[in-house]
Amino acid sequence: MLGRIAYAEITRQGSSRNIYSNAIETQNASGRSAAFAKLMHDAGQTCTRTSKSLFRGDIGPNAAWALRCEDSGDWLVLIASNGATRIANCGPLDKAGTPCWTRL
Repeated sequence: MLGRIAYAEITRQGSSRNIYSNAIETQNASGRSAAFAKLMHDAGQTCTRTSKSLFRGDIGPNAAWALRCEDSGDWLVLIASNGATRIANCGPLDKAGTPCWTRL
């Protein structure tokens, strides 16, 4: 992943101001799915494979993504500028009027 981050930073590829997000975005679908599955696992959640992902946009230095994990549903993922992540289940967010699957 560090190699991907360095490459994304040098070539300035990706939609975000966040280099960690860009390193994920610039991977092919299989690579993105694996990266998000690891990220979810590291956060203590189950996600063996993603079937859908959407870069929602930047919130300051944070990148927001929506994910659909085949085995655990829809999630909102925030990736901080230092690589730290926060996740939230989309169900409660949708009910609160903050839909996961819209661009910011």
